[in-house]
Amino acid sequence: MKAADAPLPVDAAAAMVEVRGVGKSFGGVPAVDQVSFTVAKGRFLTILGPSGSGKTTLLRMIAGFIEPGEGELFIHGRPVSAVPPHRRSIGMVFQRLALFPHLTAAQNVAYPLRMRGFAAGEIPGRVEAMLKVVQLGGLGARRIHELSGGQQQRVAIARALVYQPDLVLLDEPLAALDRKLREEMQLEFRRIQQELGVTTINVTHDQREALVMSDEVLVMDRGRVQQLASPDAAYRAPANVFVAGFIGVTNFLEAVALEGGRVRLAGRECGCGAGPAPLPAAGTVLDCALRAEHVRIAPAGTAADEAPLDVQLAGVVRQVAFEGDRTLYEVGVADLGNAVLRVIDRSPEAHLGLRPGAVVRIGWRARDLIPFPR
Repeated sequence: MKAADAPLPVDAAAAMVEVRGVGKSFGGVPAVDQVSFTVAKGRFLTILGPSGSGKTTLLRMIAGFIEPGEGELFIHGRPVSAVPPHRRSIGMVFQRLALFPHLTAAQNVAYPLRMRGFAAGEIPGRVEAMLKVVQLGGLGARRIHELSGGQQQRVAIARALVYQPDLVLLDEPLAALDRKLREEMQLEFRRIQQELGVTTINVTHDQREALVMSDEVLVMDRGRVQQLASPDAAYRAPANVFVAGFIGVTNFLEAVALEGGRVRLAGRECGCGAGPAPLPAAGTVLDCALRAEHVRIAPAGTAADEAPLDVQLAGVVRQVAFEGDRTLYEVGVADLGNAVLRVIDRSPEAHLGLRPGAVVRIGWRARDLIPFPR
């Protein structure tokens, strides 16, 4: 390996990645705006957000393909904004895998080793070991077109990991796969990352992928960080209305703050859960998030759930979408100003008779109503 191409020296005590006040604008429009976070060694971070949120621009700055307009990036405690990509010890897997079709799977995996000047006698053993890690042992002689989509994905992973980079960056590598294969590969990615202990940063707009694969999720919108938290915390304790609406299927109901940590909703007083901040002064208008799976549903004349619910209202089913392991209902509720609530029923066999036009009762527990001041 040439001295000029050698990776940077490392600070073993530092975070693997630190992003400090980084920003980037295009045509005067901020794509990434004052973003800061750290990733500890061996952790899996997913940057989650809609199209145009700045997540891919941020990933490409970490990779070295785009230079930050402000702030600084550190890898292993060393500033890297002026360091070219090939000296950052980073492996990458893209949505378009960019595998060489004229080479075998093993030759594709060996390519970065040859480019980095590894000894010829060392390469076959490294390649075979990595193919076994990604469950392609014995398939190294196959050409790319002889492999399935999932197997090609594994070749790309092996190629990114074979030279033992400090950091792996994933740029929506599963987006082009069908749903079943994508969900299988999410678990496979996680298994490989945990087995090797490699620090990984993933970019996606897929909520399930972020929740399944990650140690931490960084949610972005319009170039800014909205929340950095564990998957469980991002889902159950969203930091703001955007996060609550982006992750999961969420209803928003208008309410008014009352004294004693209660709210007025649909003309009645009721309790609510803990939001990201204490309830504001009485009379403040709130947007309250209510997850669709927290709403219970039952035919009219019966309780909406066996357990006691703090709020129960009459409604009329507008739409029904059967999704196999669950049914998604849209229910019009007159007492909520004819608002339409989405309800996820995970026991669809219990309510097979509920069709559009059916009169139902819906309800929820007070703790599931999350208040956000406007």
